[in-house]
Amino acid sequence: MTKASKKKSSGSKYAVLILTAVIAIIAIGCGLFYATSNSKKDVLDKKGDEPQTVSLLDESIEAQRLLDNILLQKNNWQLIENNHGKKDVEVEESGAKVQINQRELAVGVPSGTSLAGACDWLQTKAEQAGLVYISGKPAKYKKWDAYKAEIGIKVKAGAGSKSFVTDTVIFFHNSNLTKQDKDVKDLPEQKAEEEQQGTVRQFRGKVAIVIDDCGYDMAPVRKLLNTGLPFSYAILPYKQYSSDVLEMVKAKGRVPMLHLPMEPIDRSAMSEGAATIRTDLSATEKLSLTRRALNSLPGVMGVNNHQGSKATADKDTMRVVLQELRRQKLFFVDSRTNSASVARNMAQQLGVSTARNDIFLDNSSDVQAIRQQIYKAFAMAEKNGSVIAICHARPNTAKCWEMYAAEFKRTGITFVPVTELLYLISIRCLIQLLS
Repeated sequence: MTKASKKKSSGSKYAVLILTAVIAIIAIGCGLFYATSNSKKDVLDKKGDEPQTVSLLDESIEAQRLLDNILLQKNNWQLIENNHGKKDVEVEESGAKVQINQRELAVGVPSGTSLAGACDWLQTKAEQAGLVYISGKPAKYKKWDAYKAEIGIKVKAGAGSKSFVTDTVIFFHNSNLTKQDKDVKDLPEQKAEEEQQGTVRQFRGKVAIVIDDCGYDMAPVRKLLNTGLPFSYAILPYKQYSSDVLEMVKAKGRVPMLHLPMEPIDRSAMSEGAATIRTDLSATEKLSLTRRALNSLPGVMGVNNHQGSKATADKDTMRVVLQELRRQKLFFVDSRTNSASVARNMAQQLGVSTARNDIFLDNSSDVQAIRQQIYKAFAMAEKNGSVIAICHARPNTAKCWEMYAAEFKRTGITFVPVTELLYLISIRCLIQLLS
């Protein structure tokens, strides 16, 4: 080997070592995020004679977001949020009160999975993320054998530190979870109910479901993700859980969308205030609102309108929005809140991949009424070949899909992400143009 080649080889080794060291430093920094970010809050510190109140609400919510991301790495685990809320915890040493958000999560795992092993796996992942594994022990959940783990955060306490529980995670066996695409059922009673229903009517066709109004609450979205159905999720910008929902949806490999606030005919019903794209704004203002909403949810694949019965019927407004979507290579689904909407036709003219909603599923909050609308969508799919349907991230809507997901899967309907129907619609339009 020549001196030049030896020198080059040596240089390469040093480069690899330096790169490895940098990666290690980054990993350690990420792992120590909580320890360093909370160091200024001392739960033993007193101001005068009165015990202080320390808010750890932001830190605990961030910890819960990290825990969600960890648990969602297991696509065949079922997450059930039983309760959550703000709690006041007293610190014995100082009498201080700590405000913290606490949850209980029940996690169904396949019957072949060791409950203690699942707990050990969680401990490793939690500690790598900078969370604190506080305890783990055998337990009971709904009379089933279970294993309970407590996860939390660590904050400064005088010269030392103190840990606080943010999540109680209960692992239990769900015999229906044998592989990733297995029907997810919540309770044995649900299975009995489905057996009593007997055979279900058969349909043919493809159905794409868009879940609107995501971002207000995590629980309905989590339940909908647990069904294993390939829903697409339209997320409102600037809500408390908008970013959290986006991360959950992407972690599950589902289609994330921006639910873009647009002006309704009745302006008094406009729900999103100054974030709404109004027809009386200038083109510059409309473009700015569109870009700001898109930037708040990086990684969305497309857009549909929130409200918008007036805006989607206005050519000038839709031209501004759709030109920006074309620039960013995003699709547009017209929610069809107005039969006079120009959105889909204009999108086709501008070369934006597009489709429109065919049916709303949950105008009623009654579970059985929602179920009937879903079967109506199936009938439409059989007649037309495919259907796009919209429902919302609401408790009873999520409950309906959770209760009847297994039944719906037995109907013969093919559930697809909305992106698949966009492709089919584009092919049909091309055929029509050529014929």
